[in-house]
Amino acid sequence: LVDRKQDSLDRDLIKQSFPWYYWIMGKSADELLATEWWRASEAELLAAVGELENLSRRVNAAKLAIHAQTQERGVTGGYDCTRVAVKDAARIPLTEAIRRETHVELLDRSPVARAAVAEGAVGPDHLDVIVKTLAKIPSRVDAEQREQAETMLVEQARTLDSLALRYAARQILAWLDQDGPEPADPPEGPVNELHLDKYRDGHVRFVGKLGPEAGALLVGLLSPLAKPRPADGVPDLRGVGERHGDAFAELLQLTANAAAAPVDGGERPHLTVTMSLEDLRTEVGRAQLGDLGSLTAGVVRRIACDAKVTPMVLDGDSQPLDVGRAKRTAPPGIRKALVWRDGGCAFPGCDRPSAWTDSHHVISWLDGGPTTLANMTLLCRRHHVLIHRSEWEIRMRQGFPEFLPPGFIDPARSPRRNTLHGVRSPLRLRKRVRKHCLTG
Repeated sequence: LVDRKQDSLDRDLIKQSFPWYYWIMGKSADELLATEWWRASEAELLAAVGELENLSRRVNAAKLAIHAQTQERGVTGGYDCTRVAVKDAARIPLTEAIRRETHVELLDRSPVARAAVAEGAVGPDHLDVIVKTLAKIPSRVDAEQREQAETMLVEQARTLDSLALRYAARQILAWLDQDGPEPADPPEGPVNELHLDKYRDGHVRFVGKLGPEAGALLVGLLSPLAKPRPADGVPDLRGVGERHGDAFAELLQLTANAAAAPVDGGERPHLTVTMSLEDLRTEVGRAQLGDLGSLTAGVVRRIACDAKVTPMVLDGDSQPLDVGRAKRTAPPGIRKALVWRDGGCAFPGCDRPSAWTDSHHVISWLDGGPTTLANMTLLCRRHHVLIHRSEWEIRMRQGFPEFLPPGFIDPARSPRRNTLHGVRSPLRLRKRVRKHCLTG
């Protein structure tokens, strides 16, 4: 149904790296179901997951091609319309038949989307995001900009999941409609409002609303205090409402103390970890975590990416001889520069803001890596742990971080960048806009 042309070098690389690619492509469904997957290695299992998903997307391309023919020929099989005939023939909901019609319309007018679907790089969920985004583009946008946005969406869909693609789509819509909708009339009544009900047992119940500025300030203050706080390996079981309630109570206490304020991304809650420099470099042994227990050397290396380090010289009996001055591994100036450059977590597809990130050394300072902007990037806690534990690698290219995925995700290990935020985001489509961000 489709003509797939692949570069021979890329095909040879994939074949050498993962013979499962061609093995899976040559099997029937019955043979795949009968496969003894328990014999496969971890890398082979993950590679099979990716290839089967690509195969499923190519099957979806065939579904859309057949659906297009039923529409073009007006096939009804005696039914009132084509979509109802397809619904009963495939035993799918009518909404799914209508969904496929919208996908067919997109592929009919977009060669770029049609090629990506045929390759198995873009699936139905991606197409949903693309169709809905294109429908939201204002009519005043010219055809050239609309086509440019469509191409950008398809290219982003090749590397992002559908959820991350939604965030990218929002940025594209913001670029296309920079003025936004016409402002509505201001609402009548007070901007800020709060009602308190006091109970005899001391509880206070309150409801209210805040204007945009005060609301943004409240959300910004609560955000660092309302994050989940797992303890001793046990996840935080509080719901969102409870975490925000506890955060609000803590915020009131901090306000009452006058000198205290919540911090986030700058100085973190104080944590004392003690470990020898040699054990830290070789990643052996464990570190003492105050009087609460111990941590592995791998965890301490991650913490050491952005911490205060106090050197101490001991004698043969482990008695302190000299204590140096504490020094941050990520000084405030470097942190501000990272926030300006990366805008948030730099991992591809991650939308976490800079307030939720750690400063990570690409080459660890324990291995001689410098604490400079050219050797550091921002990572949220989840992706910071992933980088330290997995085969994902980071390299700096032209002063910006690029991420190399493990072989089971991409045998060619093509570099990826986060396109959701940052001053050099590919989603900033015009050089004029980029120049303004860099100079203004």
